[in-house]
Amino acid sequence: MIRDFAGFHSVKDKLNEPVSHVSFLEASAYAKWAGKRLPTEAEWEKAASFAPALNVKREFPWGDAPPDDNLGNLFENGLWGVAPIGAFPKCQSLYGCQQMIGDVWEWTTSDYTPYPGFRSEFDEYNDKWFVGQKVLRGGSFATPRLHIRTTYRNFFHPEERWMVSGFRCAKDR
Repeated sequence: MIRDFAGFHSVKDKLNEPVSHVSFLEASAYAKWAGKRLPTEAEWEKAASFAPALNVKREFPWGDAPPDDNLGNLFENGLWGVAPIGAFPKCQSLYGCQQMIGDVWEWTTSDYTPYPGFRSEFDEYNDKWFVGQKVLRGGSFATPRLHIRTTYRNFFHPEERWMVSGFRCAKDR
């Protein structure tokens, strides 16, 4: 049995859900075992928001409309856990990726560093965050709609497991 915010479930009930509560190291090891890898932060963002036919970046995988109950498993949905894969078909990206917004923060191989040109008035505070952490993207079931966007970054240490962290694999052609 597996326990989450919604109670106890059999392992069989979870087979069609995104993996969650994994560290970067575990996610990376699985991807390698599967003959794939984790995406970079830039690859993740392109898959989530780029419209190749139009050569433009969109606000969200589904377009520029803000999220609602049908466009991702975010805090306001009240599910308090991941949703089955394919539960939000309207939120598919133009690259065919499902549920890139909500459910779990997705690990990338990118180090959490400031963007080029970033200037802080609080270096003694911010500098400590830019060391030894990996970027996660996409938000989770605990992220409010008001906060979410495809450029939203989160960061954790690679060995740490977070209940709201998961991953998707990438593969070179």
